Amino acid sequence: MLRLCDMHCDTAMAIWHGRQSLAKNTFDIDLEKAGVYAKYLQLAAFFTSTKLGDEEGWEDFLASREYFLAECEKNHVPVLYSGDEIRAWAESDSPIGFVLTVEDARILNGRIERVQQLYDLGIRVVTPLWGGDTVIGGSHNTDNGLTDFGRAAVREMLRVGIVPDISHASFRSTDEILALCEEAGKPAVATHMNAHALHPHSRNLTDDRFLRLVKTGGVAGISLYIRHLAEEDPVTSEDVVRHLLHYHALAPGHAGFGCDLDGADLPADIADLSALPVVADALRAHGLDEQTIDDLFWGNVLCFLETAIT
Repeated sequence: MLRLCDMHCDTAMAIWHGRQSLAKNTFDIDLEKAGVYAKYLQLAAFFTSTKLGDEEGWEDFLASREYFLAECEKNHVPVLYSGDEIRAWAESDSPIGFVLTVEDARILNGRIERVQQLYDLGIRVVTPLWGGDTVIGGSHNTDNGLTDFGRAAVREMLRVGIVPDISHASFRSTDEILALCEEAGKPAVATHMNAHALHPHSRNLTDDRFLRLVKTGGVAGISLYIRHLAEEDPVTSEDVVRHLLHYHALAPGHAGFGCDLDGADLPADIADLSALPVVADALRAHGLDEQTIDDLFWGNVLCFLETAIT
C-alpha cells in the first residue's frame, strides 16, 4: 500500500461549513477514503472565504479550528505539532495524522500579536496570501510585493516557528518571502504550486524560484487543480506526473503533493483522495522505481516536516 504526505487540502473548512463528519462525508477527503493508504499525513488548511472580511475571517478560523479538533478527537486521529511528534507518529501504528495550517493571513488584520496566537493555537504553516491586495501584500494576480506589515508578519512567523508558504503569492511577494527566509536561515515551502515552465499560470512557480526554495530547505507540492496543471482539457494524472517529474529532475528530494482536495476541480481520472494511486501507476509506467515513488508520495514531504516544524 502507498503512503501519502499531502501538504494542502480545504477539508477542515468544508466539513465546518457543511457541518459534516471527518469520518465520512460528501467531500474529497474523509477517513474512509484515506483507508487506501498504509500511512496518511495531511496538512489541513483553514482558509478565509472571500465573502468574509478580515476580522470575520479570524472568528471563522477560531470556530472552524474548534470543530475540526473535535472531529479529530472523536475519531481518535492525532493532530501533530512538532517534527518530533511527526517522526514518532510516522514510526507508530497510527494510520492517519493531521498538521494544522492557515491559508490567507489577512485574518491577522494588522495585529502582529496574532502570529504568536496562531502558533499557540497549533498552526505550523501559514500561506500569507491568497488573492488580490491585502494587509499582507500582493497575491499572484497582482504585481505588488509585501506591505510593511506583511514583511513584519513573515519575520514574526519565522521567529515563532511557523513556516511561510509562498503559494498564491505574486512574483514580488514570493521573492521577498524567500529573501526573509534566506536572511533568517529557515525554510519556506510551496505547499500547492506547480511548474511555471510547463504551464505559465500566475499561480505556478518558476524554476529559478523553485531552486531558491530548495536552497532554503523547502519542498514544493503539486496541486491537482486542473487549470494549474494545463490549459486545455482533458487534464489527467499524466499532467500531474509531468509537473512532479519536472521538479524531481531539477532537485531530487524536493517534490511532493499539495493536492488542494476540496478546493480544486480535479483531473478526469482522480475523483477524490482514494483515486490518487492512479498517479503512482502512471509514474511506474514512466519507469520510476518503488523507492522514488514512495519518496514523491511520502518521504520527501515527511523529511521536510520532521525538520521544519518546530
